[in-house]
Amino acid sequence: MSVRTGTAPGFLARTRETTMQATERIRTMLALALGLASSASAAAGRIGETAWGRLALYYDAAGAPRVEHTPQPLLLPFVTQVLPANPYGSDALAFGVPDAPQPAGVRGQAISFLFYAQDYFGQNPAAHIAVLLKGRWAFDDPATAAREGELSGRGIVIGDVSARPDGCPTARTAQVESFWKTGNALFPATCSTPLRDNAWYRVLILASNARGITYQISDPDGATVYANHAMHDPGAHIDEALGGWAILQVFESVRAPTWRLWFDDVRTWWY
Repeated sequence: MSVRTGTAPGFLARTRETTMQATERIRTMLALALGLASSASAAAGRIGETAWGRLALYYDAAGAPRVEHTPQPLLLPFVTQVLPANPYGSDALAFGVPDAPQPAGVRGQAISFLFYAQDYFGQNPAAHIAVLLKGRWAFDDPATAAREGELSGRGIVIGDVSARPDGCPTARTAQVESFWKTGNALFPATCSTPLRDNAWYRVLILASNARGITYQISDPDGATVYANHAMHDPGAHIDEALGGWAILQVFESVRAPTWRLWFDDVRTWWY
């Protein structure tokens, strides 16, 4: 454990209150759109909800990837566990549950969080953030000949994927992505409006056992910035029994403490 080295950008206390209210409304709407619930009351159920607190993803002064995790930022705001973002000391910044089974009787997995890119997009024009659910992931050990690295699941990507033919042509957007074992699939019809540095966004993502993926982005007051309709992944390339999840950052241009990615009030649950 260590004293936190960065301070989360400030926002009004009412943000956390409206987060819960808006998440209830958004989750119900999206679950019904996906055909995952027959009533609003059914959609409102959260199974195994976990509050993960606050994350900060960045590079330190030595160029090493780091993740700061504050489990209870409201109760213990200055006590933060500083984690190596990769056990092998390089490449992607990542946090989550690498591998877990999906519990019986559920229809899908969800994640919600507040997101703030602190001088990130401007310094890292080709970088992006992946948020995946219902999956499995692992880093590759560069010291071995075997390939241990893995990434599978369904969710979204935030940032610039305009170099791909199926990527959003406008940089700094969000888009549905399915992380197949044999290659990723982007869905061009799900591009959000442009996002910007130094602004708070609220994000909600759902991934269903029926291969549905949907997300909504709103501002901290609950006004919708972007909401996509349910996107069906046509490929059965992912084990639907998986229950891992992750927030990962890749392809940065600057490996220095001049930018940070903040994820606050991170919550995962099953429905």
